[in-house]
Amino acid sequence: MWSMEKVLIVFNHPAPYKVRLFNELSKTFDLHVIFERDSASDRNKAFYFEEKYDFKIHKIKGIKIGAEGLLSFGVKKHLKHNKYDLVIMNGYSHFAEMKAIKYLKKTHTPYVLYINGGTIKSKECFIKKNLKKRYISVAKCYFSPDEESNKYLVYYGANEKDILNYPYSTIFENEIVKNEPNKKELRKELNLNFEKVFVSSGQLIKRKNYISLVKEWEKFPKEYGLVLIGDGKQRKEIENLIKTENLSNVLVTGFLKHEEMFKYFKASDAFLFPSKEDIYGHVINEALSQGVPVISTNKVNSATKLIKNGVNGFVLEKLEGEEFKTSVDKILKLNTFFECIKTAKDNTIEKMAEAHIKMIEEAIRK
Repeated sequence: MWSMEKVLIVFNHPAPYKVRLFNELSKTFDLHVIFERDSASDRNKAFYFEEKYDFKIHKIKGIKIGAEGLLSFGVKKHLKHNKYDLVIMNGYSHFAEMKAIKYLKKTHTPYVLYINGGTIKSKECFIKKNLKKRYISVAKCYFSPDEESNKYLVYYGANEKDILNYPYSTIFENEIVKNEPNKKELRKELNLNFEKVFVSSGQLIKRKNYISLVKEWEKFPKEYGLVLIGDGKQRKEIENLIKTENLSNVLVTGFLKHEEMFKYFKASDAFLFPSKEDIYGHVINEALSQGVPVISTNKVNSATKLIKNGVNGFVLEKLEGEEFKTSVDKILKLNTFFECIKTAKDNTIEKMAEAHIKMIEEAIRK
């Protein structure tokens, strides 16, 4: 009798898009998952909206460190007492992961290093760089979402021939809009009384660079509304800046669930992403899935992978100055809806799951 291959994935917390992927993979594999933590401390509780788990979860004990880390020998202990056809480590930098990788290496147990993205640091201390090399270079093979992340892996010791790529997505195909939405009606429903609407979504933290975007928005007409969706350490600072500068055309909604957030996307003329650094940035694909073009910095891996200048958006050095203003003017004149949808359809959870099944099977045979 044929039996499914037994696969273990170690991941730091049950992000809903990963749960969705794992549910799909469980249709093909006997899938086991260790979530090091039940949540990341910098995430809103409502972020964890997925409640359906079709795979087997193994709980471990430990002490929480930082936003996502865990001081624990739990993963290592689990590996000592359980055998798998393939072990997939989605991380290498936390104590629990380091101990697990050391054990896998010591016992000559092949494993996959699975990353959600990566960017090479221009300035990095020698010790940290070598520590990364020690843990990254010893994997059997690597799962990576894009070319920039491939470069990251190679930089830290991976063999390029051992890297397998997958389309990274947080949305199912049925979540992609089928027809151009009625922006006028949506704006009325959301009380967005602006001639043009621009939206951005993400954690309101320094790295995402929203303060710079708000300051830049002072140069735009009052009829151009900017909606920031999200929460974070810089929220109060951003709201104070809006109040001080009397920016009546800038709104902060706070954290919104997917369905509500997508309404704002559909109501907007473009999605703006000013981030200084993002190892991937799946919100760009989410915006495209709602038929919305994207203007992003080139510090975001998903932007360099998914955006074609003048087709479904623009990728810039920074969302400031004349180039940014020109891109905004251009995007308002372009009809990008079908190109956005086309890109989104090539990057769904279904497509991601198909790629993962092939990668896992190849890794087992390797």
